[in-house]
Amino acid sequence: MANSAWAPTCVTPGDDPSARAIERASSQRLDEWCEQRCGEVNLLSLVEAFHLAGQLEETFIDAARRALLRHASVRDEPGMEDPSVPQELQILPSELQSNAVTEPRVLARVPGLFVLWKPPGWSAATVDQAVGSAQPLALKDWLQEHFGHLPIVCDEGVTFGMVHRLDRFTSGALLWAPCYRGLYEARLQFSARKVCKEYLCLVRGHLKNELPFMIKAPILETESEMGMARSIVSELGKTAMTEVMEGVNFVDVEGQHMSMLKVRIHTGRTHQIRCHLSHEGHPLVGDPVYGGPTPPWCSRHWLHAWKLSLVMSSGQVEVKVPLPSDLRGTLERLRPAQENEAQRLSTWGL
Repeated sequence: MANSAWAPTCVTPGDDPSARAIERASSQRLDEWCEQRCGEVNLLSLVEAFHLAGQLEETFIDAARRALLRHASVRDEPGMEDPSVPQELQILPSELQSNAVTEPRVLARVPGLFVLWKPPGWSAATVDQAVGSAQPLALKDWLQEHFGHLPIVCDEGVTFGMVHRLDRFTSGALLWAPCYRGLYEARLQFSARKVCKEYLCLVRGHLKNELPFMIKAPILETESEMGMARSIVSELGKTAMTEVMEGVNFVDVEGQHMSMLKVRIHTGRTHQIRCHLSHEGHPLVGDPVYGGPTPPWCSRHWLHAWKLSLVMSSGQVEVKVPLPSDLRGTLERLRPAQENEAQRLSTWGL
């Protein structure tokens, strides 16, 4: 049934009678779905398909939430929603501006959901994808070291409680759930596109498009010659939407044009921002995989997950993560292209 629901989204979103019929039929079977193998994954895929088809209703979201939470109650143990966190593992977002915090930390939390600081260089992958001798620091290892008493942290099938992923060299806010209830509810918010995720990135060139604008280009995940994940724009790919909200034009010390952008993603495909902006002719600085320039003053791809917000049943989650010290330092090598660009940047509150 999940595959059938995806079919209308491959044609054109709109008032498709088949999607309506599938929604009504499946809403009566949600509990049965969750009891099946990978049932929660199929249910979340169905929610996403209805959203992309323009057919997702609040009544179906509520029914899906109830089914998922009932399923979670069977797997969760008492007291798992709100585990204690040692003071040394907590940090205020403002502390990231001046300190090079090289290990994950807890930025904020509500019962059932944590916002973690993910430093650059830490991998949120569930399996080791490194090539050669250099092995990435694994976020799952950090979680197991500090929260290993929680069952979800030992469950690779649900990515150890990580709600979503960030690329290895992307810094910023990442959601982690200490229990299945929080995980399922947060992932439902993602599938229903009720999570706001904003990024800051530095790209090659000055944009000519009038801002804001939406990049709508399907993304297909492939493999590079080295066996690493790589995404391309392809008609065979999945729906992907990236909104470029604001931009500030810069010139670097060698006279090269660059732009800092505020970007919001409306889908969550692998390397979505990197792929979409490269497709538009503006690859990220420090990202040679997607054709970006690699100046010596930028040691990683210039991408930072700086804002994240969603509403859980246990409370609202809203966090703004300032630029970390390494990216902040790169700005010293840039100057605004015009005076009004500097004024615009000052309103961003970096």
